[in-house]
Amino acid sequence: MRYELEKDNVDGFAQLLTEHWKESQHIDAGSTNTCIDQIFEVIDDLIDGKMICGAGGGGFLQVVLKKEISKDDLRERLNEVFQDSGVDVWDCAFV
Repeated sequence: MRYELEKDNVDGFAQLLTEHWKESQHIDAGSTNTCIDQIFEVIDDLIDGKMICGAGGGGFLQVVLKKEISKDDLRERLNEVFQDSGVDVWDCAFV
């Protein structure tokens, strides 16, 4: 993943991020739950990559948006489906 980012290949990074998520689920089926699966299903057409970070219920879902999709598009979709549940979009940056 680092190599892809160093090459400015966000698409390659997104693909590897999703691959890592799939492998995590094979190793530990408890790494996901119905809520997480539901969130990813609802936004699947908006994202190119996905992963869950953190542990013990205090983590967050990390996604790479498709090029034409904005954070506002993502937030709107989540609010349509999950309303006032606390599921939202948070800013982050690569450092």
